[in-house]
Amino acid sequence: MTKILVAAALAASLFAGVAHAASHDRDTFIKEQDQNGDGVVTKDEFAATRAAEFARIDANKDGVLSREEYIGEFKGRLEARLAASKDSAADKAEERARQMRQADVRFGVLDSDKSGGITKAEFDYSGWRMFMHHDTNNDGVVSKADPIKEDDKD
Repeated sequence: MTKILVAAALAASLFAGVAHAASHDRDTFIKEQDQNGDGVVTKDEFAATRAAEFARIDANKDGVLSREEYIGEFKGRLEARLAASKDSAADKAEERARQMRQADVRFGVLDSDKSGGITKAEFDYSGWRMFMHHDTNNDGVVSKADPIKEDDKD
């Protein structure tokens, strides 16, 4: 049954667009991870979108995200966002340098066993931490019913 749910959610994610890294902002998290558009992110739905994202980033399909795969995927998304930005060339260059430094640091953090690659387990762990961060009412789903933590408010 779980395999069917994962397959269905994976198929839905292909039609809904590219999955994104688990956002620190609750509403952005819901927007990016809610693949069926009901305003709620279930554990099964989140697991399926994370699996699809890992598979998409793992270009050589060896089950491990290399530094090149992880950083390269992020750079592609960053460049697309910068291309659409109306910021000056200097501001874009500064943003690019800052974001790429942060991506390199993130890789090092996600590679918790320091093996030189991010395993599916390491990738999943970081995502589930963010899911639990947003599921503030502990009902097993993330929705607008989850109060935003005080330290997340602007």
